Amino acid sequence: MAKDAAAAADGKPVSPPPGHMAQQAADALLLLDYAVSSGAKTIDDLRIPQDSVSHIETMAARLGLLDGQFSQAAARDVATDDWVAFELGYYDLAAALAPVTAETLRNTQGKPRGTRSWCDIICGDSPAIRFTRRLWAVSIGFAVFVILSTWYQNIMALWGDDNLTAYRRVLLELLTPWAYGGLGACVFLLRSAHFFIHQRSFDIRRRPEYYNRILLGVIAGGAILLFVDHITNENGEIVQLSSAALGFLAGYNTDFLFKAIERIAAAILPKVGIDTVQNAPPATAPVDINDLAQRLDKAKGADKDFYKSLLAQLTGARTQPKK
Repeated sequence: MAKDAAAAADGKPVSPPPGHMAQQAADALLLLDYAVSSGAKTIDDLRIPQDSVSHIETMAARLGLLDGQFSQAAARDVATDDWVAFELGYYDLAAALAPVTAETLRNTQGKPRGTRSWCDIICGDSPAIRFTRRLWAVSIGFAVFVILSTWYQNIMALWGDDNLTAYRRVLLELLTPWAYGGLGACVFLLRSAHFFIHQRSFDIRRRPEYYNRILLGVIAGGAILLFVDHITNENGEIVQLSSAALGFLAGYNTDFLFKAIERIAAAILPKVGIDTVQNAPPATAPVDINDLAQRLDKAKGADKDFYKSLLAQLTGARTQPKK
C-alpha cells in the first residue's frame, strides 16, 4: 500500500488490485465464451479486432484463470501497458455484445440438471428465474382476487342484497379496477422478463423499477376511471369499455393514463408557460405629465431641453392641431 501511494504521488500509473484484475478477466472470459457459443463460428464473426481477443486470452492465461487457479503474484507482475491493452480489448468485446454483459449472463445462467435441488426447481435456479417466479405469485394473487370478487358479486346479485352485502359489493366493485391494473402490470413485466431472459440481458439490479411498475399499474388501474370512460379508435368511432378493461389497459401500459391526463390538462387548464411569459410584450408604465413639468422646472441646460421636447411630443399627441 505504501509503495502504491508513493508511485501515485510521483505520477506513475498504479495497477489495480489483484482481486479487481481477477474479476475483470473472468468477466471478459465469460463474455468471450458466450459470444462463441451463441453462434459465432470464427473470431471475425464477433466483429471485434483480433488483437482485442488476443489481449483478453493472454491476460487470462497470465493470471491463471484458464487453469482455474488465480495467481496473485502474476497479477502483481502485470505491466500497466499490458493491463491497458486488456481493458481496451474488454471494451471492444462489451460494445460488440451490448446489452449483454457479464453480470446479465450470471443473472440468467441456470444450474446443470443433475445439480438442481427441489428448491431450485420450484423457486428457480438463477436470479432471473427466481424473480419471474415471484412475479408469477403476484400475478396469481391478483387473478385470484379478480375471480373471487366477480364470483361473489354475481352470487350476491342472485341472493339479493341486504345492507352488509351491499356494502361489500360496492367495495369489491371499487377495488376490482385496481386489481386489474396490477394484473396488467404483471402481464407486461412477465412479457418483458421473458424477452430479456431469452436475450440474456436481464439485469437483476432493475428489480426496484419492476416493483414500482406493479404499484404504478395498481394506481393507474383505479385512477383511469377518473379521466376516461371510453376510447376512440382510428376511424373516430367510440369504443365503450368496462371499468375492468380500462384498469387492465392502464396497468399494462401506464403511458395510456399519462397521455389521458395530459390531454385533459391541456383542454382545461390555461396554456401559460415559460415561453408565453417570455414572448409577452413588456408592460408600459403610464406617463405623469405633472411629474414631467416639475422635472422641467428643476432641470438645467441639456436636461431642460430634453424635458421640453418630451412634453411637446406628449401634449402634441393629445391635442388637435388648430385649423
